[in-house]
Amino acid sequence: MVTALSREEKIKRGSEDAGRYFRYMAEFVGFTQIDADSIRASGLIIEKYLPEIVSQFYTHLLRYPPTRQHFLKEDGTVNQDYLQLRMHHLTNFWRRTAGGKFDDDYARYIDYVGRAHTSQGADPNIYIAERYVIGQVGFVQHAISTALGKELHEIDPDLEVRAQRAWNLLMMVILEMLSRAYGSEHEAEFQNLPANINQEAILDLAVDTYEHGLGLHRLTGTQEIRVGRADEIPEGDRKIIQVDDLSIGVFHHKGGYYALHNSCLHRGGPVCTGSLEGDVLTCPWHGYQYNVTTGRLIVDPSAKLETFPVEIRNDELYLQVPLPPEEKEDLSLFEEQTPPKEEKTMEKNAFRLSDVKPGKTRLVYLDREPVAVYNVGGAFYATQAECTHEGGPLNEGELDGVQITCPLHGSCFDVTNGKVLRGPARYPVKTYRVVIEGEIGRVE
Repeated sequence: MVTALSREEKIKRGSEDAGRYFRYMAEFVGFTQIDADSIRASGLIIEKYLPEIVSQFYTHLLRYPPTRQHFLKEDGTVNQDYLQLRMHHLTNFWRRTAGGKFDDDYARYIDYVGRAHTSQGADPNIYIAERYVIGQVGFVQHAISTALGKELHEIDPDLEVRAQRAWNLLMMVILEMLSRAYGSEHEAEFQNLPANINQEAILDLAVDTYEHGLGLHRLTGTQEIRVGRADEIPEGDRKIIQVDDLSIGVFHHKGGYYALHNSCLHRGGPVCTGSLEGDVLTCPWHGYQYNVTTGRLIVDPSAKLETFPVEIRNDELYLQVPLPPEEKEDLSLFEEQTPPKEEKTMEKNAFRLSDVKPGKTRLVYLDREPVAVYNVGGAFYATQAECTHEGGPLNEGELDGVQITCPLHGSCFDVTNGKVLRGPARYPVKTYRVVIEGEIGRVE
């Protein structure tokens, strides 16, 4: 039986025993310091092939409906910005792995990633069945093995053998670290035809992500923005400003001023409105934590919020922010732009019952209005998706019995009738009728 974690437990930097468990499994499979040294010795080879490996990884995920669904916009097209964000995290992880340093922080991060794919993660709406995690670890293992063979077979066969052994053993440890988070959680499989993906377009995105991570991207220029008088932001407080489509949080913290992009790396939550304890800023949506002075993600310092230089002149605060980017061309990631027939016929107000497990929620649309669908012990209910307090996404909240909690400020509602159970919300949410026809549910 899997024990549900509290919100505080979900946002910790991985299990306290992650490092010990990593070392235990490493000893069990025979992974030693010699193997870590072999991984470090082959690190530049893996670095060379990372854009290709990452592009193949996400091409594979986009082909299959159960994994593709997590990368789609409301209109069914691929969310390229989110796709590149995931590419960035994956690239950083394998670059970090190729460095050959496997300390407690590394183990905690793997544990954190493992739980993020299960119902024990920070976001209850993201669940990746264990079979796909196992498959993708094997996918990367094969890609690394192929790269090592190409580069070393003729010039250094001894290193090839040592590196192949080391990476294979490490993958066993990583897979066990990821798999143990599932416990007894298993999801039934369903069949669907894979899509044809434009792999060249995915490779372009992966290369762009890789170069951006190395600081090789070009800025189109900057503009100076006046924030206001310095004394308008008291010590320990912040000010949120909007520059075109860019939301920025300006903090007065421990005598200094810091400006961060007000968009969480996880799901774009208003991170700069979250709680600040010491140097740690916590996103109010799913609890992702950052160092407010650097913007770095606590659980993975290689990932960070965009920061902006702050200057004080004549007691006035000024920011240097990038000029608005040129309109990004929408790449054709699918070789055929029309989705498979089964997905095309699914109406926006409909959902598969199997996609909404008991205690879970799902977002659908009724006449362009976002609606949250809830499975309460096998019975389905629906309310407006936006909290009546400040519009928080109820579909991303915690469902406990008939009570849904807004992830933004903690307002609670009864999903069966929309009534407010706990503030700060003062008004109930609108409810909708859910009609079940076979394996399909529909909001009316």
